[in-house]
Amino acid sequence: MEIIVKESKSIPIIEITGEVDLYNTKDIKDLFDQLIKQKKYKIVLNLKNVPFMDSSGIGTIVTSMYKLRKYDGDLKVCNLFGSVAKVFNLTRINTSIEVYPEEEDAVDSFF
Repeated sequence: MEIIVKESKSIPIIEITGEVDLYNTKDIKDLFDQLIKQKKYKIVLNLKNVPFMDSSGIGTIVTSMYKLRKYDGDLKVCNLFGSVAKVFNLTRINTSIEVYPEEEDAVDSFF
């Protein structure tokens, strides 16, 4: 798994490439915690290059969303495809986290 952090309009964008599972969710959790320490409370998570995500990945995303919301922030997700989109639908996480088709749409939703 590879994680790239970039910014658009002062909003951090976390772009993940590769599978998200029990073995690497700690890296994602640590990154969210680091951004929160930097007072970055509005974050976009781009999953366009994630072919698979297990329940630990979903749990990490939900936990991070709640942490951000404690600071009046939020987490938006974009570019869900294939089995990852199915997992979001089956777990109904998409009723708690806003999902956008494109990264730019997710960033613009904060303004």
